Amino acid sequence: MKVLITTQQRIPHSGGLSTHVEILIQELRSNGHEVRMIQGGMIQPPKWKKGIRMLLTLGNQNKFVSGNFRAALLRLRQLAEQKIDRFRPDVIHTHDVYASYAVLQCRNLNSLPVIQTVHGPALYEAQMGGADKLPAYKQLIMDCEALAFKKAQHFIAVDSGQADILKKDYGVSPAKIDVMFNCVHVGEVRRLAEAQIDLPVKQPYFLVPRRLVEKTGVRYAIEALAQVKDPHCQLAIAGQGPLRKELEDLVGSLNIGSRVVFLGPVPRNRLLPLFAKAQGVIVPSVPASGVIEATSLAVTEAMAAGTVPVASGIGGLAELIAHNDTGLLVKPANAQDLANAMDLLLKDDGLRSQLIKNATEKVEGDYSSETWAKKIVQIYKKYAK
Repeated sequence: MKVLITTQQRIPHSGGLSTHVEILIQELRSNGHEVRMIQGGMIQPPKWKKGIRMLLTLGNQNKFVSGNFRAALLRLRQLAEQKIDRFRPDVIHTHDVYASYAVLQCRNLNSLPVIQTVHGPALYEAQMGGADKLPAYKQLIMDCEALAFKKAQHFIAVDSGQADILKKDYGVSPAKIDVMFNCVHVGEVRRLAEAQIDLPVKQPYFLVPRRLVEKTGVRYAIEALAQVKDPHCQLAIAGQGPLRKELEDLVGSLNIGSRVVFLGPVPRNRLLPLFAKAQGVIVPSVPASGVIEATSLAVTEAMAAGTVPVASGIGGLAELIAHNDTGLLVKPANAQDLANAMDLLLKDDGLRSQLIKNATEKVEGDYSSETWAKKIVQIYKKYAK
C-alpha cells in the first residue's frame, strides 16, 4: 500500500507529534508499505519573503501572521498535488487540520481517501497562544477545522476527549472515529534508554519532559520539589517555551536553584536515558484555554523505559495510567499532592518496583507500535480502493 503522510509541523522536532509520525512511518515501511511525507520544514518561506510581507502589511501583525499562514497552506497544497501525481498514493494520512485543509482542496484529489489523526484541538491550542488577538488568523484556523472535520473520510483520535470534541463540537459521526492511544516502539525506547546520561543531572531526580507553556503545568512540579522531604532530590526539566524566564524566577523565589536543572530542548536519543534512570517521569498538565492534555508519549515512553509515570488525573492521562497500578495520578494544579507522590516513590522501593513491573506489562500489551500500526493499516484498507 502507498501512504502519503502529511503535516504542517516540522518533522523531526522534539514534540510528541513528531515521535508519533516517525514511529508510524517506521512501522509502515517495516511491513512493506511505501511511504512518502510532506512536513512543515518543506513549506517555510525564506526570510526575504517574510520581510516583504511584513512591509506590505505595514507591520500589521494580524495581516502578517494570517498572510504567512495562508501562504504556507497554499504551499502545502501544491506539494500535495505534486505528490499525488508522482507517487499516486492509495491513502493520505494527515496529522493536523491544516494539512487536511490543504489536501482536501487539491485539484487532483478525486476520490482519494483522507484519514486524519486528531492530536489536539487546533483552535483551543491557538487561542492559548494568543490567536484571539489576531482575528484573521483565528478565522483561518476555524476555516481549516470546518473543512477538515466535514470532509475527511475517517478520524483517529488519540484519546476519548478528542473523540468527544469531534462528536460534540463538530458533529462528526461516531462511526467515522476510532480512538487509538499513542504508542511507543518498546524495543527502540529500551535500546536508547540504555545509553549513559551525558547531561548535568544528579541522582535522585525526577524528570519533567514538557514544553514550558501554561497547559503543561511545569510550575507545579517546581513547587512540589520545594516540598519534597529529600533535600538532595533534583528536578530535571527538558523542554523550552515562553514561560522559561517566569519559571526560572519561581525557582529563585523558592530558593531551590541548586536542585532544578533547565536542560532546554533535548533530542530523544539523549532524553530516554534520563527517563530510565529517573525516580519518575512527571507530566503535571493542567486545563488551559479549553485544552486538556491528550494521551502523552512521555507517559508511554516512561512505561517502556522502566520508570514510573506520575501525571495529573485529567484527560487522556487518566486513561493511560491506572492509579497505584501502572503509575500515580495526582490532582491537577496541586503541588502538595504531587510532592506526596514524589516522596512516596523516593521512600518506597517496593511500591516503585511493582508499579514499574505493571507498567512494563501494560505498555507491551496495549501500547506497542506493532499492534497500533496494524490497526491503522486496517483503517487504510477500509477506505482505499
